[in-house]
Amino acid sequence: MLLCRRLLPRVHTPIRVYAQQLIGSQIHGKAVSRSRLANVTVHNALPEAVDLAPMLHHTSRVEKELLERVACISTWLPLQVPKKLAQVEKTVEALPDPFAAYAELRRQDRTLAASLPLPILVALSEKATKHGLSTIVDGIATDLLDGIITTSTRQLRVATALLSATHHDPPILDKQKIYSLLVLLRQFHALSELSAANISTLVKRIVDNPSIDPYDPKITDILLPIFHQFLTNQPAPKGAKSMSYRPPGDVFIAFGLIHKLIVFDRDRHALHLFQSLTETCHIPVEAFTEVYHTSAKNDNFAFVVRSTLVRACLHWGWYHRALDIVATAIQTQASTNIAVAELALSTLHLALHNASTNHFKHCTWLICHLINSAGNVIVPDSMVRLFYDKAMHLQDGPSAEALYTDTQSPRVIRRMKYPLPRGHSLTWLMNHLTTTSRNVHLARTLAKQVIDEMEPIPVQDRAHFIALTASHGFSSSARTLWERYSVGRDREAVLGNASLMLRMVSIFSKLIYRTKAEIEEPTSSQDEASPGAASALDERQKQLEHLLQFAERVVGAFRMSKGPLEETSHYDLSTLARAYITLGRVSEGLAMLRVLLQRYEIPDIYDINIALSAMAELHPKKAVGILKKMVERGIRPDAVTFGTIIHHAILHGEMRLAGYLIGRAKELGCEELSAKTTASLLRASVNADGAPKSILKENLQRAWEIIQSGDVSSVVHTPNTGKYCIFASLRLDDPVMAFKFWETLVKEKTEWGDRKQVFQRRLIADMIQRHCQEGVLSRSRGRQMLAQLRERRVLL
Repeated sequence: MLLCRRLLPRVHTPIRVYAQQLIGSQIHGKAVSRSRLANVTVHNALPEAVDLAPMLHHTSRVEKELLERVACISTWLPLQVPKKLAQVEKTVEALPDPFAAYAELRRQDRTLAASLPLPILVALSEKATKHGLSTIVDGIATDLLDGIITTSTRQLRVATALLSATHHDPPILDKQKIYSLLVLLRQFHALSELSAANISTLVKRIVDNPSIDPYDPKITDILLPIFHQFLTNQPAPKGAKSMSYRPPGDVFIAFGLIHKLIVFDRDRHALHLFQSLTETCHIPVEAFTEVYHTSAKNDNFAFVVRSTLVRACLHWGWYHRALDIVATAIQTQASTNIAVAELALSTLHLALHNASTNHFKHCTWLICHLINSAGNVIVPDSMVRLFYDKAMHLQDGPSAEALYTDTQSPRVIRRMKYPLPRGHSLTWLMNHLTTTSRNVHLARTLAKQVIDEMEPIPVQDRAHFIALTASHGFSSSARTLWERYSVGRDREAVLGNASLMLRMVSIFSKLIYRTKAEIEEPTSSQDEASPGAASALDERQKQLEHLLQFAERVVGAFRMSKGPLEETSHYDLSTLARAYITLGRVSEGLAMLRVLLQRYEIPDIYDINIALSAMAELHPKKAVGILKKMVERGIRPDAVTFGTIIHHAILHGEMRLAGYLIGRAKELGCEELSAKTTASLLRASVNADGAPKSILKENLQRAWEIIQSGDVSSVVHTPNTGKYCIFASLRLDDPVMAFKFWETLVKEKTEWGDRKQVFQRRLIADMIQRHCQEGVLSRSRGRQMLAQLRERRVLL
């Protein structure tokens, strides 16, 4: 019972009632002592006795209420309360927001708000800065700097509280107000009131700023003497303790500050701080030893200090800071001289060996800058390959793509030919270019370069690399690589790979179909009886024979590598069936499925889709009939089933059938069709011959929305899709929409000099010129688009 009697007041004492009693006691100047829970809640919130009585006697009723609400800052808690008070808070009413009351009070009378008791003003400043309430902090700072908050004591206490806001991210106070508050403290010789943590945070904010703010040098001049004093009191240990010593955060900030002081043209201050770090052994002797060898090449003060700092940063493992210093040293020079280049290469070498996600982007900028520099700077091949390896390790595909793009620029190639990635990094880069960024031009360049330079592909990656080239339309490169690696000791890694075989058959079946169409329907521009036409026809016939022979060779080699059909796995048999059906040999494909049935293996949905694809290719309506029977017997078709039949229905011009299948797929829960099916539907919708312009315009707008909202790595985001959308836009006499499709789907993803792309750009540019002349399109917008198209037109 005694225990319960002691706990009872803690549970049932409401904080709101206590807050009201607290305000009343303050008004009458009484000391307050309540339950232990209340004391915990307001502990150190208002360290001094607060007397509101003089203010309440001369204010209106509304202002009195606002003042009482502001005084509740002592018991105010944010929404996320500590765990210890979470259970108690459930029984407590929410207090009026003191910050909202202060904002309203300040709006009505700034002088009254500024004359609040000092403990309340300090509590408002501290809690507002802690919880990122920028409006409150900015209001108090403005009143302070405008002189509305009077007396030196009040100004100093409030200014010190406001400067604690600098640790908040993003910053609450701007640099101008921070500078003004520091000037105020300096006038009263009260800079020592700032804590070491606050001063370090203020300096760090200047150091970490990549740009140059006009107030940064002014703030630095005020804080540097105090910050410098802190550093002199933190010497590095000597002897055995130095082996495991790690410098404190202030030393890391000081390295960046020296670098900034040089940027601010404060060389004397930079040297003074540099000497202090040397005396405290935070700049090791080794840094001076290595700089001594390069000082003869460059006696510039900034270079000597920066190069020493870089060596010291590398000694302590601060690669991010070292890269920042090197980058600035390069940017401040008109050209990269030998000394700076050697410093950059040595820094880059160590940074790459210890690469992390935080500083790898800096490595990317530095290596690309060195490769593109016009001087005699040559990045070693080993460093280029190391960069690709680290990019793969960190899964930073864009950085690897940026480096490969720069190494393939004509200006760089004329000066130096840089190596390709080696090993697994090569396949990883190809996968990124084809699957993630969809940069078809760069991927084709990589495949061709692998062939021309005889770059070896690891055995375990060969099938995947060749499959990537085949699946994205690089038929000649895929064939060359397949023939190169289909012989020798490790040929089974290529010949026996089912996925690769299917990709090769797929791309060459399309070439076979296209060549047959050219033979059966020769171009009308040529006279069929002329010798040139006959020669071209013979050439196509020979090309068709070569394509058929190669496709047969791929399928035959795969089948031979698997041994007897009775011992071939289920997956390999299904893949063989699909390959035969793709080549038009339906009976042989069905024979593979028959082997599965003879082995009493139950066909899965993959096998059913293979059979349906064979039927849909010839008769889409019959395939739909089979689909209906599947549903009746309880076999649930998947997105691939619907996508296969929809694709062939579109090829046969059966748009109504495709629409029916889309609706049926939604009814059966297949909400998301495959990306390939979406791409086929999109192309068919914008390429509908004979459709009214209103419908075509709606389809084109819907296609744009799909492209904007979809995944960039999807097959929808390809230059081939862009071609259909561009020509559809041109048919609608809409050059702006055509330009949007070109910019999103074609630009930087194809070779700039490709004849098809040149033709597309010219058509868009001609229509832009005509629309500008007719006044439909503004000339400024027209010039912007023509500049990106690199087409010269006169806009009258």
